[in-house]
Amino acid sequence: MLSPISVSLNKIQMPSFAKYQTNPLSLRALKADSFEKSPSVANVSFTSVDNSAIGQAVRDLGDVPCPYCGTRVINGKEISHLNKDNLGQASRNVINLLKPFEDRMHPVEKQVFGIIKDLSKKEPEKNIRELLETVRPEHLEKVKTQELGILDKLATYTNKSVKNKQDSKKLIDLVDEATLIIEEQDANYIFRRRKFMEKLDKITVKMEDKSAAEKVKEIAEELPKAQENVSTFIVKYTQKDPKTKLEKTPYQIGIALVEPSVGSLEHIVPRHPQDNSKGGENKYSNYIYASREWNTKRKNMPLDQWVMKNPQIKENMQKYMDVVIDKINKGEAMKRCRVYPIIVAETLEKESKGLIKLDTSKLKLTPAQIKAERARIEQEEALKETQKNNSKKTTKKLNLVA
Repeated sequence: MLSPISVSLNKIQMPSFAKYQTNPLSLRALKADSFEKSPSVANVSFTSVDNSAIGQAVRDLGDVPCPYCGTRVINGKEISHLNKDNLGQASRNVINLLKPFEDRMHPVEKQVFGIIKDLSKKEPEKNIRELLETVRPEHLEKVKTQELGILDKLATYTNKSVKNKQDSKKLIDLVDEATLIIEEQDANYIFRRRKFMEKLDKITVKMEDKSAAEKVKEIAEELPKAQENVSTFIVKYTQKDPKTKLEKTPYQIGIALVEPSVGSLEHIVPRHPQDNSKGGENKYSNYIYASREWNTKRKNMPLDQWVMKNPQIKENMQKYMDVVIDKINKGEAMKRCRVYPIIVAETLEKESKGLIKLDTSKLKLTPAQIKAERARIEQEEALKETQKNNSKKTTKKLNLVA
């Protein structure tokens, strides 16, 4: 019996569309899409895995609002019982297992869960995949209509506004290929958004008119995603794996409903910044506990840009910190770093360029306690840095000798 704490979810590959003969090399690149295995849903950390005491202390914050989206996160330990056996049961049983997490599911997943609950009322003995299969045809048509609409919009803009003939031709050829895939696909297949975007990026990065290139990408971003579109989610999880020809399991669907909400370590200063500057460290002052989905969405975007793109973060970050402070005041969290709210607030204000200013006045520590704890944390971090540097020097010497 396997738990989601130890099992990585395998992302699917899309089937090969061998019947299409037009420009086969381009079609192959557009359709073939492999995904990396996702990290454990219990301890997701997308820029580095930190199993130190610091990383664990942040994960142990548990049920806190996501500082980005505001939805309360799910700690991986809470879903350790959601395994292949019990999520493969009749839907009436699975609904009871997932219902405690319903209020913490993200919007799309919550809507899909609502659809499953409604379908289960009529056919409670079917598993959750079998239920979603009954509504797949109608959702596939919705997805196709949305995709074709966006592609038509992209073609119209290209014909009117992209003046360079070579750039225009490349874009129209790509749109035509994608349209063919969507229009001719059978019920088990779906257009690969990710590969389309990758091919589009290769064209736009070389376009002469940078303004037009940005507009083209902006239009293409409207193509529906599974994490943002109910119909796309349902189609994605009711199709077959092209290599094994196996269906998505009820377990994979059940985990997909809660996985976006699972808490993950998020670096305020990204480990690999876009400007190639020094990456953020695995320190208390650089960690927040965010949901997996929003951690992934941000990638390595600078915090100030991320906040301007998602202004609700300013309010949600305060809600996050208020809950953290309450836990610290009650002795439930961060016992070795009670100044966590203060040092994190400083990092957030600096990295957001003043857009995030948190109130930490409810933290029940005296000035003397704050000073002493800050000094201790700084001393521990300095010692850790020294040990790391000494380890690097030793390794370098050993390599030279070898």
